[in-house]
Amino acid sequence: MLLREQKFSIQRLPALAVAILLVFLNVGLSSCGGARESPVEHGKVRTKPVVFAPNPPLAWIVRELAGDAVEVLTPWMSRGGDPVDWSPRDDEVRQLQEADLIVLNGADYEPWSSRVALPRALILNTTATCGDALIEQDGTEHSHGPRGAHSHKGFASNTWLSPALCATQAQAIAARLSQLLPKDAAPIATRLASLELRLQALHQHLRECADRAPQWLASHPVYQYLAASAGASIDAVHWEPSDTLSAAQWAEFETMRGKISNPTPPMFWEGEPQVEVRARLEALGVIVLVYPPLGRDGMDFVQSCDESLFPLRDSILRSLLRAR
Repeated sequence: MLLREQKFSIQRLPALAVAILLVFLNVGLSSCGGARESPVEHGKVRTKPVVFAPNPPLAWIVRELAGDAVEVLTPWMSRGGDPVDWSPRDDEVRQLQEADLIVLNGADYEPWSSRVALPRALILNTTATCGDALIEQDGTEHSHGPRGAHSHKGFASNTWLSPALCATQAQAIAARLSQLLPKDAAPIATRLASLELRLQALHQHLRECADRAPQWLASHPVYQYLAASAGASIDAVHWEPSDTLSAAQWAEFETMRGKISNPTPPMFWEGEPQVEVRARLEALGVIVLVYPPLGRDGMDFVQSCDESLFPLRDSILRSLLRAR
């Protein structure tokens, strides 16, 4: 399915102007609740505001903008697995209720948030203004991995994979962080401007890739926003990196592969596939791209995305050199 192109439209403002804007936002949003006075946690006075983030990309954005000025609350980390499957226990609900800011991705990423009593004034839905840019899924039921039969209904939720939507989310976070940290409004604005430039460069790399290879494949339907941002079409199977594939699965894939005119289409994977799977894909001319939607452990998120594109960009460059 050809996804609607998303245009990268960040309005550029000088860092000082953004800082002044965030200070005014701080004044206007003061009724929404800033850092609490002398917050207490486990009997101790907290020295920093506490900000909940629902996954690694948004936690990274909070840290990138606020530096060491906030404590980032990530209770989902202790359980492993994909944060999209996390739901807070009673003790974790109390942690959320005591936080100074609750950052949510929105776009159906946190279904638990509608069932948990949280202070509304402290909740920031970072995709609340994204409107028509959100992509609806068809909800087809399928089965793979330990979760058994299930479907992905509602909105596709990996919005941060679109550089433009990621920038919108970062802007929303920056505005609320400046409320929590009014003395740091200027450095937050400067960091936001830097992050926007990096996301704009990533978007340009995606567009360049799609210009040369406009038909994409994916091991799982989680890359809709990435493809939409690039202006590419994308078709997905429902494979996990650990899967050993059946003859029926390969037959389904080869039918999908046969509809793509590009002799070397990219296929995006959440993790490294099995050796034999990679080998068979490469024999079919497919460029395997390991592109973790949550980023690589210990790596800057934007850098992780950019480096994941290297095999495709390298293939395109070599193709251009051969054509000369």
